[in-house]
Amino acid sequence: MLPQLGWPKLEDRVGMAGAVQTLTASLREGKYAGHLQPDSARRTRSWWNNAYGAGSGYVADSIFTNADKKVVESTSPLNGEWYTRFIRGLRLRQGEIRKQDLPFTSKIVLALDKVCEIKWRWAKDVKEKSDVEDLMSFVLMEFCADLRREEVPLLSLKGLLTFWEDTLSANTPYIMLTLHGRFKGETGLRWHCIPIPVKTKSALPIFKWIGRAVHRRVNIKNRHIGWFFVDDQGRRRKMSYYEPMLQDHLMSVQENIEGVIPNSIDVEGFSLWRSGRSGAHTEATNNNVPENVIKTMGRWRVKELARGTNPALPMNQVYLRVSNAVPTLLAFASSF
Repeated sequence: MLPQLGWPKLEDRVGMAGAVQTLTASLREGKYAGHLQPDSARRTRSWWNNAYGAGSGYVADSIFTNADKKVVESTSPLNGEWYTRFIRGLRLRQGEIRKQDLPFTSKIVLALDKVCEIKWRWAKDVKEKSDVEDLMSFVLMEFCADLRREEVPLLSLKGLLTFWEDTLSANTPYIMLTLHGRFKGETGLRWHCIPIPVKTKSALPIFKWIGRAVHRRVNIKNRHIGWFFVDDQGRRRKMSYYEPMLQDHLMSVQENIEGVIPNSIDVEGFSLWRSGRSGAHTEATNNNVPENVIKTMGRWRVKELARGTNPALPMNQVYLRVSNAVPTLLAFASSF
């Protein structure tokens, strides 16, 4: 009357090997604790399933739900009920430490400008000056264009130069950021054009720093194509290169400019990851920017006709589509 209890074969049918690998990975030191967070440790499941599928465990059967998405059949034990419950138990027992990046404000960016201006003027070599220019350009682009940290390095130098003179000579001068790449939730490479104003309510030094960075690339280094942010070998530079510099300069702001960053605040709470984007939303809301403008800037990667984000369109066509919405989009950062 009862099902057979036990199992005569010595084998792992529920994913215990993957669970042990996950626990081993969790012992590595994390960013906020002495061990990895469950959300980081559970990534073991991805590579384990990939290795499993590359061998005899691969299953070709799949169930299509529509033209773009499908449900794939899998025999991997890490996709089963036992491992799923194990991950849930891991999260409950270890707990989770979540820290959200502190937001930038116009006041912080202006103070950062003062510190960086001094460092730029007293820089000992060309590289130090270039790094300061790039850091401030990165911060201003992220803050004023409502970008995430992984999106800023996709800025195209050639695209930026294509519209540089036309946009700066417009009735309301602005800079058109031209980004090219594949973004989360999208398929294929796309061009994205995002305008940011030259003048803002608090007089953010947008043109000063981006103009210096453009001048160095075009007139000194004789560069006109490629990525905007690159290393000495011409490879696209990642945010992690600028992060330590940001922390050092914010520390100088905290120590030397009173009333901007209180001593009770740990400057490591600021990051190029989300500080610019979260700060931009808060700043725009406080300045009574219309909600539809905030949503448009915050969801610029969504397929919207006014912003020309259809896949595979040439850059000039994307620019023409976006140019119709420039006055509306400039209202976002102009309020800062």
